[in-house]
Amino acid sequence: MIRPILSLFLVLPVLTVPLRAASLPASETYSHPLLNQIYEMHSLAEAGNKDATRRLVAWLEQLTSEQPDNGILLVYLGSAYTLASRDAFIGPGKLRYLMAGRDCMDRAVAMRPDDANVRFIRAINNYHLPTLFNRRSIARDDFRQLVDQLAKNPEAVDSLTSLAIYYYAGLCFAQLEEESNARASWQKGLDLKINGPLTAKISDELNRLTPTAAGQ
Repeated sequence: MIRPILSLFLVLPVLTVPLRAASLPASETYSHPLLNQIYEMHSLAEAGNKDATRRLVAWLEQLTSEQPDNGILLVYLGSAYTLASRDAFIGPGKLRYLMAGRDCMDRAVAMRPDDANVRFIRAINNYHLPTLFNRRSIARDDFRQLVDQLAKNPEAVDSLTSLAIYYYAGLCFAQLEEESNARASWQKGLDLKINGPLTAKISDELNRLTPTAAGQ
């Protein structure tokens, strides 16, 4: 199973040498070592390693040029572009990276609308973008769809990704003043019984809900 963007909650791995582009099978097997290396380098880039970000962008540009219809590579490239935008100097280049990232992630979801991992990567990336880019509503819609997908197929993603989906979906519901949906989403996260900082965050959010919402 692929490991999407969860480095905020995981120990960062050591940067490794990328595998050859031809290593990724057409079936996009999520346990493939190439995808694990992409995840590892993305984790470093997300943590602020500018060299890892530059290397990740160049590597994914190569991979996607060879496999343009590979949705999981494309959504990772989109996320990498937004990280490159974070590191770029203020100016046209910064915006170009951000717009390229947006377009890549949207194309990836259009290619694989039922792939929960692809949609999750776009959702969590867009959720953290500044609100002036008007991507928060897309993130909310993605998390709503992901919760619905997990209700139909709990095995659609791994348990840690499920936990993150329930956490962020709850935040989205709370922002929309859908407190009963927020509570239900966070409770599903607690029901996974995963110890860690994200579970603690969910408990904190549940405690912040109003007494009226708690009694519904």
